[in-house]
Amino acid sequence: MNRREWIGTMAAAPMAAQQGRRFVVLTFDDAVKSHRTLVAPMLRELGFRATFFVTHQWMPDAARFMTWREIGEIHEMGFEIGNHSWTHANFAEPRNAARLHGELALVENELKKVGVPVPVSFAYSGNGFGPEAVTALEKRGYKFARRGAQPEVPYGQIAVGAAYDPVKHHPLLIPTTGDAYPNWTLDHFKRVMAEAGEGKIVVLQFHGVPDPAHPWVHTPPDRFREYMSYLKAQGFETLALRDLARFVGAAPDDPVRKLRHPQPKDGKLRLPVEEEANLREPRYWAANNRRHGFGALGAEPLEGRVLPYPGGRHARIGFLDGAIDPLRGTKASVFAPWADGGFAVVDVPEAIFSNLGLIYLAHTHVPTLWNAQNLVIDNRDWERREDGSLASEWTLPNQIFFGAAVRPTETGADMELWLRNGAAETLTGLRTQICVLLKEAAGFQIQTADNKVFSKTRAEAVAGGRRIVTEWERCGRTWGNAQCPCIHSDPVLPDCRAGETVRVHGWLRFEG
Repeated sequence: MNRREWIGTMAAAPMAAQQGRRFVVLTFDDAVKSHRTLVAPMLRELGFRATFFVTHQWMPDAARFMTWREIGEIHEMGFEIGNHSWTHANFAEPRNAARLHGELALVENELKKVGVPVPVSFAYSGNGFGPEAVTALEKRGYKFARRGAQPEVPYGQIAVGAAYDPVKHHPLLIPTTGDAYPNWTLDHFKRVMAEAGEGKIVVLQFHGVPDPAHPWVHTPPDRFREYMSYLKAQGFETLALRDLARFVGAAPDDPVRKLRHPQPKDGKLRLPVEEEANLREPRYWAANNRRHGFGALGAEPLEGRVLPYPGGRHARIGFLDGAIDPLRGTKASVFAPWADGGFAVVDVPEAIFSNLGLIYLAHTHVPTLWNAQNLVIDNRDWERREDGSLASEWTLPNQIFFGAAVRPTETGADMELWLRNGAAETLTGLRTQICVLLKEAAGFQIQTADNKVFSKTRAEAVAGGRRIVTEWERCGRTWGNAQCPCIHSDPVLPDCRAGETVRVHGWLRFEG
């Protein structure tokens, strides 16, 4: 027996025990308000199981979409809550897929607040999928993911898609058999349901019942009642997506695993911003990685006391869920003056808070002001200057500008953080976080608080007779995280009136 036959046998065995039974997976996308007011109560009355895939994208429209509390109530009714991403982006695009890990986490964190466990099921938003998105789901620990009826059936056509076959389909690429449109009929619904049986499971995709915000995927309530009554009368057994676990063996070699849908309209894939920058300057970034000890054999390592951190890996050892999808454009490596001393990574800034809320975060963790508005802040790499210093400038959606400079010295680096207020109102409470990460600093990597010393404005880490020290003016707090490990001296920027620019200065020193 070859591998393919063995996989097929393992997957088919659970289905063989279900001869004569017909299964259907019920799924509902987008967190539409009618899921709580009509769909979930009806399904509970019928004794049906289902999965509700939730996204933050339309939650600001609280009249037509659910709140997190209402989603928690659906969970309490016994239904599965699945992840549908934060922004409902097209994850067929590699650039969007690169942030999927963080989008999953944002949804997971909000669900946790209302008592919903971490989901194991995902539905591709807009039914867009690609190899990078599947890999992201695998890394995040998701077990099941539903795609659309594409590529087997063209989008928008009333047609019957493929039924899920555990022997054929990868569990992270489960096809939709029927994608409900407003002009569906009961006769068409019956044709879709005829695909159930003989080792295959029908998967239905609904949106709102009704769905006034998205009328092209609306299902009339009376028609929906007809569909559910038919399932009940005909003895179909309903499932949530997670219930497929009992039918799944080893993942089959699904050729769809290598596909991308939809293809980009202009034929050009949008790569992650950092990856595009690497491709524009391949020799520079190879040499940069070489200097950091990150491979790139054959490349001549860069010189310099201060360099852009190259990304591609985490600058932390632990507490990784507290810094998902880190942006490299705020992170600079400051190399120790000692032989084989490694380097510290300064994150300038890691975060900026204000009277408006959290206006910048150099990774994904808690929602920022922009996450709440479903806006994405893409990476901007450092500007490399002739004197060996680095400078940055970032523009936020409300015309707040900020940036930093890191200038090499004989024993470390001098730093500056500035902010310009292009908005109409005065910005107050401008607390920041400036993180010094010690993962790559030889002797300082130990995950403990015992080697950290904090005063009112200075934070230092000690290893033998050596110290890494940082200090900022207008410091509001010094602290550290043993798991990262890192130290902080976090400045508070002055209040900033409209049109003004404010600055603070700090430094990092290697002593001993």
